[in-house]
Amino acid sequence: MRIRIDDLEKTYDVCISMGSIKEKQKDTELIKSIKEVAERGLEFIKGKSGSIARDSTDWTFVFREYYESLRGLIEAYLLFDGIEADNHQCKNAYICLKHPELELDWEFLETIRLKRNAINYRGQLLKQGNWKVFELKFELHISALRKEIEKKLKSSST
Repeated sequence: MRIRIDDLEKTYDVCISMGSIKEKQKDTELIKSIKEVAERGLEFIKGKSGSIARDSTDWTFVFREYYESLRGLIEAYLLFDGIEADNHQCKNAYICLKHPELELDWEFLETIRLKRNAINYRGQLLKQGNWKVFELKFELHISALRKEIEKKLKSSST
């Protein structure tokens, strides 16, 4: 079954019309803190994933930690714009539409958001093969955001 991904521009427009994307004061300390939590979560789960059996459903928790880390980095990045959003979909829509230079993949972000919802709200479990489908794109998105956040933090401290 193929997941239906909503149109980026329409999603953004709905988020704006519902008031789900809001202004928030830029807070450099909060950005640093959120980034730190995201990075520590990744460090932790990477240390654990080497001991997970291929057919174990513990890969579910690797996926969730990567998802939470990526979500945190997106949230931190939005703070540079003085923006917060009520939900993950609106955060994703904002960053994809307003920052195409980051080259984040809307379809990937929506797919993992829906997969995370299936895990959290319908009890779906993942094995290593399921995780491997997402791993590389997670790494690429996380790496791109980390790099840009570091750049912005350096330029804001000078």
